[in-house]
Amino acid sequence: MKTFLLALALLWMPTSAEILLIDFGSEKDGTDWYIVNDGVMGGLSQGNANLQDDALYFAGRVSLENNGGFSSVRSPNGTVDLSGATEMTVRYKTNSYQSALNFSVSDRFWIPNYRVPLPATNGEWTVINVALSDVNQYRVGTPTGQRLTPDAQEDIIRIGFITDEKRAGPFELTVDYIRFE
Repeated sequence: MKTFLLALALLWMPTSAEILLIDFGSEKDGTDWYIVNDGVMGGLSQGNANLQDDALYFAGRVSLENNGGFSSVRSPNGTVDLSGATEMTVRYKTNSYQSALNFSVSDRFWIPNYRVPLPATNGEWTVINVALSDVNQYRVGTPTGQRLTPDAQEDIIRIGFITDEKRAGPFELTVDYIRFE
């Protein structure tokens, strides 16, 4: 029995190349993630998130009224050192609304952050692989032309998902996992 348990534990351990795995689900990661909608700036968008058996489910409605236009779900602030990682893999599905994976290096919204677009999948599971050196920098939703640097990979304080089209309408995003290698 001890041999079986040891073998089982070894199967669940990350590979030596894996830097970080965020595996969403009700008995896994994501229990402390929280919603931030555009209401912080007067907008009227609404979003909700919950953990299903094996995924993070994030859905709501984006409103452009009162200068609105986004909904997001975020990890709590902390240190996410991705300095040893060179690529990222995300397994997700969406309705017809594009979302993005967001990396923050500051609590202040005007400090540039980094974003990976997650194109709409029309309800089909999709796996994307992205080189971290290809992740673009944004300032208040506008690309700066800069990329994620190795130094910035050490300074990430939060990971999250955000609606990425500034288009009124319903959105759904389901995320199975994010893996950094």
